[in-house]
Amino acid sequence: MSDPTINELTPPQSAPPPAQAEDVGDVFDPAQQSLAEALKVSFGILKFAMFGLLVAYCLSGTFSVGSNEVALRLRFGDYVGAPGQRVLERGTYLAAPFPIEQVIKVDTRPTTIDLDREFWYEITGGGDSKESFRAGQARPLNPIKDGSLLTGDFNIAHARWSLTYRVTDPEDYITNVGKPALGEEIVRCAIQQGIVQATAQLPAEDFLKGVVNRELAIGIAQRRLDEMKTGLTIDQLNLDQVTAPMAVVKSFDDVTTAEADRSQRIVAAQQDRTRILAEAAGEAAEKLVALVTNYEQAVEAGTDAEAAEAEAQIDQAFAELKVESAMVGGEAAKVINAANTYRTQVVERVKSEREMFERLLPQFRQNPRIILSRLWEDAREQILTGDVETFYTVPGQLQLQLNRDPEIQKMKQREQLKNLKTEQKEMQRARQLQTGK
Repeated sequence: MSDPTINELTPPQSAPPPAQAEDVGDVFDPAQQSLAEALKVSFGILKFAMFGLLVAYCLSGTFSVGSNEVALRLRFGDYVGAPGQRVLERGTYLAAPFPIEQVIKVDTRPTTIDLDREFWYEITGGGDSKESFRAGQARPLNPIKDGSLLTGDFNIAHARWSLTYRVTDPEDYITNVGKPALGEEIVRCAIQQGIVQATAQLPAEDFLKGVVNRELAIGIAQRRLDEMKTGLTIDQLNLDQVTAPMAVVKSFDDVTTAEADRSQRIVAAQQDRTRILAEAAGEAAEKLVALVTNYEQAVEAGTDAEAAEAEAQIDQAFAELKVESAMVGGEAAKVINAANTYRTQVVERVKSEREMFERLLPQFRQNPRIILSRLWEDAREQILTGDVETFYTVPGQLQLQLNRDPEIQKMKQREQLKNLKTEQKEMQRARQLQTGK
């Protein structure tokens, strides 16, 4: 039996010497080597991706501004740039990425708002139809549902409006408004105040004819917008439709129709007046009317000197057939020319008779019987010639011929036409002498 103590005291035998270390490539097996190479490639790709993401992040702040918009940059909530140089217009810009900088774009194109319910009656029956309007006429005005305007003479009217506004101060707009819907609501409320105040200064008659002080309404609304620093500007306000209250619209239409008919009649009367005056006196008609009016006023006022002066001016105008630089024409010129021609004929005839009388007077004093016989012969010749039909009867017998000689009638007509043409030529010649042409 061995002694355990002796075994414990016996030193252990030394281990055999380790084998000589082999190369690293021989220590790892092919699987481990492939894994190491894959990890190395993956880390390379990850580095490249991280670098690309970093570049993309740095360039993510690049932005462009269109032709109908402007932009502002905010860095940590504060505007970038000095006052007056913060607004960025059309172009491409570089900004720091979010959340360092933020870019806010504002549309500067005009925006149109229709105020078709605020001051208009309630539409029932589905739409703006004649049936719904007639249905509205059958009921009284409901101030809760029906919009209306109070005029300066305490009457009621309905109206539809439209306006155009735009952003003119982007910095104030972004600071105090921020949203297009809120901006539209603010403009709608402001222009309603302007319309109410502008309408309250007009009588209903003028307002229903479309007469409205748009500048006043826009000024009141714009003052409200400027006080709130909205950066919005109203460009145009239009009155699209206006009508009287539904209960009296038919009566108003009747009045409008009567006024339109009255205007048409006035225009027709003025046209007739112009035509009649032109036919009466030509281009100088208005000036002649003024002279006659001055004469009548002077006579009514009892100023003889002014009446005489006006009468002298009228006589001069008719004598010269000219008032200032306007020529007297028309029927007045015809009558005056005919009168001048007739006066010339009468004067010439009287002169001829006077000359004949002076020539026959000495002969009559010497032999009155012969001169009287000759004068009677001349008188019978004048009486029996010309437009005279001669009937011959048997002495002692009276015979009536009821039928007229057609040849004599034709001859008379030809003679009348010839005399008429001669008179027209003489009048034309006299007119030319008067006008100096």
